[in-house]
Amino acid sequence: MAISTINIGTLANDGTGDDLREAFIKVNNNFTELDARQAENTTATNRLADDGTTKGVFAEKVADNLIFKNLKAGPNVSLSADNNQITITSSGIVSILFTTDQGSLNPIGSQGQVQVRGTNGAVTSGAGSVITVDSALANESNPTLAATLDADGNNFINVGTINANNYIGLVKGVDVDDINSLIGFDFGSVQNPVQNLMQWLEQFNPVDMGTITAPASQGINLGSI
Repeated sequence: MAISTINIGTLANDGTGDDLREAFIKVNNNFTELDARQAENTTATNRLADDGTTKGVFAEKVADNLIFKNLKAGPNVSLSADNNQITITSSGIVSILFTTDQGSLNPIGSQGQVQVRGTNGAVTSGAGSVITVDSALANESNPTLAATLDADGNNFINVGTINANNYIGLVKGVDVDDINSLIGFDFGSVQNPVQNLMQWLEQFNPVDMGTITAPASQGINLGSI
């Protein structure tokens, strides 16, 4: 049943409105209609956030009062409000300091941009949230050492020409110092008298033994030292 409206007429007591009895019948009917209607159950519900948790602004309902959560400004955030809206203002990141072996950098003063570059053969790359710095020796076009290289007992393989001014160690199992001691080795002269042509050839015709790096194949027995 709809709410009944009482006709009050055009002017007071002009006889055009409802009489007193009819008016109170409508009053009683209106109270009956309101009493029969469903009780007020107004409430509010927060929607779930993306992570499945409830993070809405509604807190609870106390009697007929809907209570909402307060907005609290966090670090570097300010709140302002008028009759229509709430404004959330962020002052941005105050400071981020990158520290390196040779100086430091605050990207806030450079519009928040930071560049990672490689030098002396280092190559940089980025993917997603990962920055990779590859300092492999293969990236260096002309590598040089600033200190003694320690191979830690490992071998050098696939080596071309090695130029060494002060080499210490073994070459093919031979101590290089022993090779140096053979330079200028003097066996003396042959003092035996010449008795025949073969002895003359042995005494006066030098025999080429070649060099250390390119020795000649000679079958000469010099005896023992």
